[in-house]
Amino acid sequence: MSRSAAQTYESQNDDQLGKLLDKVKALRGVTNDIHDDAESQRTGLLADASESFDAFSDRLSHTSTRFTRSVVNGARGHRTTLYIVAGVVGLFLFWHFFF
Repeated sequence: MSRSAAQTYESQNDDQLGKLLDKVKALRGVTNDIHDDAESQRTGLLADASESFDAFSDRLSHTSTRFTRSVVNGARGHRTTLYIVAGVVGLFLFWHFFF
């Protein structure tokens, strides 16, 4: 192989290596952009969603506690209503049979 052919091949090799280096730099830039975007979503959007779910969980817990209290108090109220109705029916029967 002649000296000029070797220099030509070396020059072409250097050009191709330069193009490959440019592509690697572009790929590294895209990779860094993807990483930065993922980090911003993790710290921003996902943190906000987590806070929203925590607030929803707290509200749901308070609602279920209030519902449980109302059911327990409602059972007591039904018992009182039952005693009142039984008393009225008892008075009606007493009045009907004895007067």
